[in-house]
Amino acid sequence: MATVDKKFADRIIAGEWPEDKAQRIVKYTNTWGGESYGVTFPSDPPDKYLIESPYVQNPTIYWEAP
Repeated sequence: MATVDKKFADRIIAGEWPEDKAQRIVKYTNTWGGESYGVTFPSDPPDKYLIESPYVQNPTIYWEAP
């Protein structure tokens, strides 16, 4: 699971690690009511972090690779 904070998510969006080939970042509310960002990569299922669960609530797409 690649869950990061906003600062790290923004660094991914800025292109700091292009070799990792991040595909999408989903912003969601975590179990404790905090804000988290789930990063998906080519090998991940396309709906990772987009399906609500006790750990992922109110998911929205924060960024997608062009």
